[in-house]
Amino acid sequence: MKVMRLMIYFLGILIMNTVASRFCIAESQKTDSLIELLQSELHDTVRINTLKSLAIKLKLQNPDTSILLSSLALELSQKNNWEKGIGTCYHVLGELYWRKSNYSLSLSYYDKAVDIWGQFIEEKPNSIFALKAMASTTGNIGVVYSNLGNYPQALKYYFRTLEVMEKIDNKKAIATMLGNIGIIYYYEGDYPEAMKYYLKALEMAEELGNESAVSRHLGNIGIIYFVQGDFQKSLDYYMRAMELDNELENRRGVARHLGNIGIVYFELGKYPEAMEYYLNALKIKRQLGVKNLYASTLGNIGTLLTVIESYDEAEAYLDSALQVSQLAGINDIAWIYEAFAELYEKQHRFKDALENLKLAEQWNDTLFNEQKSKEIGKLEAKHEFETAESERKRLAEEERVMLREAQHRRDNLQYSGILIFLALLGIGLFAVVARPLRAVRPIYLRLSEGMIFFTFLLFFEFTLVLLDPYIEAYSAGAPAIKLGFNAVLAALIFPLHSFFETKLKKRLAN
Repeated sequence: MKVMRLMIYFLGILIMNTVASRFCIAESQKTDSLIELLQSELHDTVRINTLKSLAIKLKLQNPDTSILLSSLALELSQKNNWEKGIGTCYHVLGELYWRKSNYSLSLSYYDKAVDIWGQFIEEKPNSIFALKAMASTTGNIGVVYSNLGNYPQALKYYFRTLEVMEKIDNKKAIATMLGNIGIIYYYEGDYPEAMKYYLKALEMAEELGNESAVSRHLGNIGIIYFVQGDFQKSLDYYMRAMELDNELENRRGVARHLGNIGIVYFELGKYPEAMEYYLNALKIKRQLGVKNLYASTLGNIGTLLTVIESYDEAEAYLDSALQVSQLAGINDIAWIYEAFAELYEKQHRFKDALENLKLAEQWNDTLFNEQKSKEIGKLEAKHEFETAESERKRLAEEERVMLREAQHRRDNLQYSGILIFLALLGIGLFAVVARPLRAVRPIYLRLSEGMIFFTFLLFFEFTLVLLDPYIEAYSAGAPAIKLGFNAVLAALIFPLHSFFETKLKKRLAN
């Protein structure tokens, strides 16, 4: 016991440092009283209950300290074989590890608590304490499975809890559990079942006069109508929920409903109204100072600005949404990258859009979403189409140039061929028919030499046009190589030119 009291003494110092910075004066005084009580001589049962009470008080501000306190209480309970204390400590530890997102350890402690409550119920089937404890623990297990996305298991435990609550006729707990069951059906996409349970929860909450629960259920019903496309009914329920939360001065609820109303107006294409509600929601959420509340609204504003083609403003709001989400440690930021992708797609920045969709895919902590795969496929197709279209245009232009060049070459070949034929015909007639006088024979000879030179020049050009595609392919357009081909061709033609010129001169000399 001395060791236990020493541990409690040092824990007291730690806790007082914690509450000094986190609690208001009234809460600090309550905590101080519990610490003083722990340091006094107490029966173990009282000490265990005090440790549990202190752990529960600190669970939000300092869960690690709460876990330590609960572990001490569990140790004392086990030492004294106090089953009720052991079960309660298991339950508290399950909740504390749930708050730290350690779901496997949370379920482990909750399962141990369920075993103990089961033993109590087996011994005393109508024990209100045991039934309430069992319902509380199984309800919390349902929450853990819901967080894990295991909705069939969540439903199993919620229905198990509902059955117990109906047995002891705890209407408030029944209404809560009906609402939770509705949420799971909503997550599963079974909207008719979700609506059925929401309406039951709403009716019971109204009977009990539980206005905060009424507001919550009204909002949930509004969501169901929204996803079913009945926007007018969705608006009606959101408005009712907002009015009620206004009366209750529940600013967080008001901000949530304002944002949802903005989303409905956005879907209706009433963008000025949507922007008005978004901005009002953003104002309240910023005042509340909870970053994860207004990151989504910043993103919604960015999406709206994208639709109305205010791209620069849209990008600025989406940047803010991303930064706020990262600062708040929000893991669910895939949708922001998707919003960026939509923005860039509208700007025809398909490469950027594709990169952001892939970033969104990386941030998704669930199995690969088939719908997103289709969206990526569509965007990749658009990006590939843009590239292919550009390439197609380039190839088409090259083909047109090649066709023009080929046509030009054919024309040149035809014209050159005709001219060569006419020139040769003229030279032949000139040489065969004409018999010039001796006085004009030198002039006649010079004309003949000119015609022969002109004919072979045409022949040279004709041959160049004919061989040009092959020379171009071999030389790859290099001027020096093309010049070399021209020189070789000229060297081959020159002897023919000399031969014909000599023959013609002899002919004319006779």
